[in-house]
Amino acid sequence: MKVIIFILNVIILFVLLCCSYDEPESKDKIPPSKVHLIPHRCDPGDPGCTYTDKNNGIDPVQSGNPDDNWMRIQWGDELIKDPDIDHIDVYRYNNEDTTKVMVDRIDYHLDSTQYVDKFNGVDVVIQRTWSYYIIPYDEADNFTNSDTVSYRLLGVPGLITPEDNDECGINENILFSWNDVSLSTLYRIIFFDSTHSFITSNDIDSTGCNIVPLTSGLIPGYTYIWRIDAFGAEYEPGRRSGSESEERRITFSSE
Repeated sequence: MKVIIFILNVIILFVLLCCSYDEPESKDKIPPSKVHLIPHRCDPGDPGCTYTDKNNGIDPVQSGNPDDNWMRIQWGDELIKDPDIDHIDVYRYNNEDTTKVMVDRIDYHLDSTQYVDKFNGVDVVIQRTWSYYIIPYDEADNFTNSDTVSYRLLGVPGLITPEDNDECGINENILFSWNDVSLSTLYRIIFFDSTHSFITSNDIDSTGCNIVPLTSGLIPGYTYIWRIDAFGAEYEPGRRSGSESEERRITFSSE
C-alpha cells in the first residue's frame, strides 16, 4: 500500500510540475506595449536644437568608411513596463522596394532603445528613403508592431581640405572643402570639442568655405573635431534627407 501511495504522489507531483511549466505560456495572452519609433528630431546647428547625435531619432551615422553611412533608429522606453520582453525583430524597406526585410533579431535589455543598420548585403544604399519598424516579442511569443519612421540617405560628402590632424593659425583664412553630393541643397560645417560637444556651425550652399577661426569663436591651442553634413529636401516634418561626412581633427595655434 505504501508503494502505491508513493507512486500516486509521484504521478501527482509530475502532473503539477507539467501544469506549472505550461501555465505562463498558456495564460499570458497580453501583447507587449505599443512602441513608438522616434522620427528625426533635428541636427546639430539647427536653431533651438537641444538634441545631440546620440538622441535625435532616426539619423545617418558614420560607418568608418568615408564613402558610406549607416542608419540608426531609436525608440521610446514603453517596453520598460513589460517584465517579460524576450527579443526585438527589426524590419526595413525602401521607396523602390517595399518588400519588408527582417534586418536583425536582438535580445532585449532595459537599455535596448536603439539599433544601427549597417546595410549588410545591400547593393544600393544612397538616394533611397529607408523605412523601419520593430516587433518586440515577450516570452510567451506575444508581439506588437511599432509605428514606422523614415529617412532618405544621400551620398556622403568626401572631405578634401584641410587634412586630418592639421594645425593652422588662429588668424588664418582656412579653406574647408569637400566633394559635391547629388540632390543636396545645403551643407553644414560643424565643429565639436574633444568631448564631441557642439561648439559652432556654418551653413553653406557650395562645396567649400573660408573660415577664420578667431572670428568664429574658436580658441587657440584647442583641438576641434569637424565634419560636413549634407541636407536635401525635407519631405514632411521629421522626414529629412541627408548624410554625414567622416570626422577630422584640427588644432589652431596662437600664431
